[in-house]
Amino acid sequence: MTTILLYLLIGVGLAVLSGVAKGSMRRLVIGGGLGILVAFVAFPFSRSSGFLSRETVDPTLLALVPTFPLLLLIPLLIVATLYLALRGGGLVAWAGVIGGGGIALVGLAWYAQPTQVVRLAPVNGLMEGLAAIVLAAAVALLAQRSPRLRLPIYAVAALAGVLTFLWLGSSGGHTYLPRMAGYYKLLMPTGSETERKLVEDYNAAIPQKNAILKEIGQPTLEPITSLTDLKGSIPQEASEAGYRLLQPARTQYGALALFVLAGLMLGAGLMGLRRPNLQEAGDLRAGMIFAGVVSILLPAFEATEFQLQRLVKGWPFLVGFFHKAWPPNLANPDANVFPLQSVLSEMALTIEIALVGTFLAAIFAVPSSFLAARNLTQGSALMRGVFAFMRGFYNVDRGVDTLILALIFVAAVGLGPFAGVLAMAIHSIADLGKLYSEAIENVDKGPIEALESTGAAGVNVLRWAILPQVLPLFVSYTLYRFEINFRVSVVLGLVGAGGIGYFIKGAMDAGNYDQMIIGVIAIVIVVNLIDFASSWLRSRLV
Repeated sequence: MTTILLYLLIGVGLAVLSGVAKGSMRRLVIGGGLGILVAFVAFPFSRSSGFLSRETVDPTLLALVPTFPLLLLIPLLIVATLYLALRGGGLVAWAGVIGGGGIALVGLAWYAQPTQVVRLAPVNGLMEGLAAIVLAAAVALLAQRSPRLRLPIYAVAALAGVLTFLWLGSSGGHTYLPRMAGYYKLLMPTGSETERKLVEDYNAAIPQKNAILKEIGQPTLEPITSLTDLKGSIPQEASEAGYRLLQPARTQYGALALFVLAGLMLGAGLMGLRRPNLQEAGDLRAGMIFAGVVSILLPAFEATEFQLQRLVKGWPFLVGFFHKAWPPNLANPDANVFPLQSVLSEMALTIEIALVGTFLAAIFAVPSSFLAARNLTQGSALMRGVFAFMRGFYNVDRGVDTLILALIFVAAVGLGPFAGVLAMAIHSIADLGKLYSEAIENVDKGPIEALESTGAAGVNVLRWAILPQVLPLFVSYTLYRFEINFRVSVVLGLVGAGGIGYFIKGAMDAGNYDQMIIGVIAIVIVVNLIDFASSWLRSRLV
């Protein structure tokens, strides 16, 4: 409960700080309400445990409504809050106070509930329908660029959505995406009789289980009077039958969203009572953007297991690491070890990998970029097809990371810089080609039209009207790509593609931190030198 109140105070504090800075309070009320609405449907709030850890289900507030119907007040309060906030004036402050305060009270009431037994009720077809809607919407967006084909595109979008839903709901879809079937689960109440029967069944099976435990020398089980005596788990038989032990007090990141945003609404309402003029015309749009950012970032932080306390626990290792890494061991003649010499050699190789990879990419990217420029490929259906093919190739090539390509080529041609050069060149073709083609599309049409009016051939137009305009940009983009490729080549060395990264990995694996730090220092120095040099060259060319 202390953590929940802290979340609430954080939200209030953020609203107060925004009010002091004369930010719009209505924006916070709208954004907080929309964010809570997303959290109500999509963010886990509590924990329900099965017999095994993989059987744990973290339900959303919507999934908990059958167990605690009072939670339905949250979307109702949000709708009322948004209605009042959009009307503006003095109603905004009261909307924030009533909406934020009411949502916080409902949330506190939920987390005060005792542990109880619930039954899972999968909602079949929900995730399949959502995936179909998203696909159909993505296809329908293409109609915005082709008004004349709007109706056919809408028809294709609807057909794609229907076919996707039917396939995902079939046995074929469940074969490839088994977790989608019944992914969203409601938690249904069971009553005291169900729990009593589960306890009786558990106690009845104890003698047989204890006989097995004694044979293998494990502690025996004791009879229980309530499922809460199992400390968070549930009997295997009950878990297999779809029952779970719901623990409202075990909060998930949805609690953070609910109470921080409720506190934000409450704080914005309180500030609005003092300063009712803190409103702006674009509050609805800003609030929607705010809610969208929160809805994306919170699950991302949770998925990446972002926990600062783990960094605190690992702090002694970092201290020990830097203690072992400093001072650098430049040479140890007695052991015939010369790290500085190795670093200089590997750094030169790293630069050469980046240089060759960038050069090869530029050779292929220059001619292909003319075929990927929209203004040069619209004369015929054939050229438009070539344009679509080249742009598609660029998108596919850019989608495959250099590190993945390096792993493939290391397996194909073996360890060494050749694999790194191939991976870097192939990936850089798409990046440079896209930049080159966009530069070609933005050239001044005057020189082109002047040459065409004299009857000049296409090659002459390309040589005298387009190349002089884009060549400085080509050089600038190539230099910039070389900077990126140098940094990438350091990482490629970690997977066996040679260079300074390979030296660093070897030193780390051997525990020679005082040698590894030399490589790190060398990278920092060379990166800065390349950056300053390429910046100077670009300033002279463009």
